[in-house]
Amino acid sequence: MVRQKSALSALLVTGSDKVESGFGNGDCLLLDFSRLIFAVSDGSERYTQASRILFERFAGVLSEQDISPDISVLKKCVEAIYGGQKYIHKCTFSFVAFFKNKKEVIAAISSGGDSMVIVADSSDGSIIFKTIPDMNFAGRSKNVPGISTFTLKDRKFRVIIATDGFAEVLNKIEKQKQGKLPKWLFNGPACGITGKVYGKIKRNKLDYDDIGMIVIDPFDISREDTSILIGGTSPHKEALFASCYSDWDSRWIKNNKWRDNEEIFDSAGIIIKDEKE
Repeated sequence: MVRQKSALSALLVTGSDKVESGFGNGDCLLLDFSRLIFAVSDGSERYTQASRILFERFAGVLSEQDISPDISVLKKCVEAIYGGQKYIHKCTFSFVAFFKNKKEVIAAISSGGDSMVIVADSSDGSIIFKTIPDMNFAGRSKNVPGISTFTLKDRKFRVIIATDGFAEVLNKIEKQKQGKLPKWLFNGPACGITGKVYGKIKRNKLDYDDIGMIVIDPFDISREDTSILIGGTSPHKEALFASCYSDWDSRWIKNNKWRDNEEIFDSAGIIIKDEKE
């Protein structure tokens, strides 16, 4: 898990059956705090690193662009990464870019495949906006997903970017009401939400697929000169982490200590980049 105080929490877990069978984790998260761009991707079981390949290309394209509310720039970025993805590296792609001013936040949203972006009202769990699953998988589709904008003016809105494993496990925890997410999901700040989901998975002893999710309070999110890439790991990386660190005491590592723990991060397939470098 990664969290930014009050503003964001991110969760990536390898499916319970895959841990037992020795598969990799096809879900991948990109958290670009310097540009306020956050994304999830879900690769196939056969090529779990497809999602990481996509995001490494995405990060490279973003580093060459001056990201602004001009949606045409983002559209060119998406076209570039879709155009470079091999057919065998099929994966989903969902992202949100935030552009903030004093009174409102503009969210630029794009999604291809069956991962999702949700905008929800934290006061009652009502879903205000949700992307629709389609067949525009990176590596397979000539149709590049479009980009829509959503203007957020109320501080109660939360944005969730997630792979299909999130929706699956949420339905296992409790039956979902049409057009709503459970209220317990939003009790407290955004930085604690993914911890609640993981806690319920463990307490209910649920089987689950790979889960990748990012929950954001768009008004509290703040810029940092850091980007983080997590997931898209091979069976080797999963086995290394399980054998060396799975019984680690699960302490949170503050960002000023990340450089001192690079070995642990690397074993889990986590890359942290200082954007000043």
